[in-house]
Amino acid sequence: MLERTDQHTLQNAKRRETNDTAVGLAFLGTVGIAMTAWIAAILWVSWRLIAWIFF
Repeated sequence: MLERTDQHTLQNAKRRETNDTAVGLAFLGTVGIAMTAWIAAILWVSWRLIAWIFF
């Protein structure tokens, strides 16, 4: 009975590690997309400001 408990615990631990990795990748992907959008917005505003001042 103890062997089955140990095996079940190891399977849960492996499943938890895989799930933690997926959550981390999803979070980093979301942060990366938000950061890219923020940088693009800053560049767009900067370009519009430069065009308004010099052209």
